[in-house]
Amino acid sequence: MRALLPVLLALPTAAALQPSPSASPAPAPLRVAVLSDFNGAYGATMYPAALGRVMNRVLNEWRPDAVLSAGDLIAGQKASLTDAQVRAMWAAFDRNVGAPLSNARIPFGFTLGNHDAGLARDRREAAAYWNAHTPALKFVDRAAFPFRFSFTLGGGRVFVVSLDAAGPQVDAAQRAWLARELARPEARGAGLRLVLGHLPLAGVSTGKNRPGEVIRGADALRGVMERGGVNLYVHGHHAAFYPARLGGSAVSGAGTGAGLNVLSSGGIGGRDYLGFPGTARSTVTLLTLWPEQGRVTFQTYDADTGQELKTDALPPRIDGLGGPLVRVSEFR
Repeated sequence: MRALLPVLLALPTAAALQPSPSASPAPAPLRVAVLSDFNGAYGATMYPAALGRVMNRVLNEWRPDAVLSAGDLIAGQKASLTDAQVRAMWAAFDRNVGAPLSNARIPFGFTLGNHDAGLARDRREAAAYWNAHTPALKFVDRAAFPFRFSFTLGGGRVFVVSLDAAGPQVDAAQRAWLARELARPEARGAGLRLVLGHLPLAGVSTGKNRPGEVIRGADALRGVMERGGVNLYVHGHHAAFYPARLGGSAVSGAGTGAGLNVLSSGGIGGRDYLGFPGTARSTVTLLTLWPEQGRVTFQTYDADTGQELKTDALPPRIDGLGGPLVRVSEFR
């Protein structure tokens, strides 16, 4: 009989019993609601009913990481309005938008529109309101708040600049300031860089496609944003949602740089697309920001019906002042 040899069992060490480390999960994208141009008629302290429906979805359904607005929060820019009337409009904004977002701890980033800051009196009252109701943003530069400033979202993953573009003139001094903001370490270290401004770089809608309704000398401003690595310029004023590429290889002969992504943010009470009658609608957009991928996706909803608006149903190209704009399905 063969002698039985002792069998030595190799027992696992304590380290081997530990679960193997897995790769860190990718950071979650940020969700940002874009809501602009929701003011009513001059002097109005009541907002359109669609705004209430949108705010209900923002507060109770979507719960985004932030809300961004491209301006026209109140209905000023009329010399006959009194100081008391302008203050009453800001009080109405606070009741309907500002305070509910603040109470829900949803940061509100904005740029001021022509109806918010188009006249000297309006600018004074806007400054008074916003300095008393400063939103809970992670400011980088707020020396000229609320007219121009910068901040970050998502722990520094997204860098946002708010321009003073309530009128068509964005002068050399402001362009130089923007270039400095985009050169900051906070901007260079962010995965995405966004700029907010009220007036567009190129015409989008019927009735607004004329000088004075589009930024004057827009190529110079666009050049600053292209060189600064801006991923998206978000504007209002034309009240027609349109995601597009301006300039670059997508549009032969338009501009001299690589081109710029632009989002015409729409509004409550929209306008027809230039050359496409019967297309007006009220809209709100949800951006999904993917900083680590350098891209932005979106879903846009009709503010009256609640139905999603399909991008491929939009005009493929809009040939307005300063354009053309070419439709895109996402921003990269």
